[in-house]
Amino acid sequence: MSVSTVVLMVVLGTLLSASAGLRAFLAPFGLACAQGMGWVHLSPEMAWLGSPLAIGSLGLAIVIEVLSDKVPVVHHALDVVHVGVKPMTGALAGAALVGGDAPLMTWVLAIVGGGAMAGATHFTKAGLRVGSTALTVGTASPAHSLAEDALALAAVGAGMAGMALAR
Repeated sequence: MSVSTVVLMVVLGTLLSASAGLRAFLAPFGLACAQGMGWVHLSPEMAWLGSPLAIGSLGLAIVIEVLSDKVPVVHHALDVVHVGVKPMTGALAGAALVGGDAPLMTWVLAIVGGGAMAGATHFTKAGLRVGSTALTVGTASPAHSLAEDALALAAVGAGMAGMALAR
């Protein structure tokens, strides 16, 4: 693997993992779509991600998450659940990109890099949202949620554009 390919995978992994910290299922969905379009070839153990069932399930999960995130009480409950979910999807995105002949190294890198990035993004976002809810009694939650949607989409969009250009 060339140095430029490694750098590209690190940048893409960082973008996708950060987006997983905002919207749990958007990064895996983006990877699945990118694989379907031939922009990226995921490691063989992650090929299931490009299946129609996985794409449909991830798409449905995104819709549910995005709509639920607009309601302050539901949003805070999701944040509690997502403490574990978002680092896992960040690690999944990293593992799908890294792949390789050393599964242990792949998962160590994915968890340390992708999981940590998604977790840090999630905790930062959750902390800001708690403060915002306290100050605005939840009235700003839908606007903050839309901004998070836009940031997550921009990160995944940039990642997908990088994959397309790297072809």
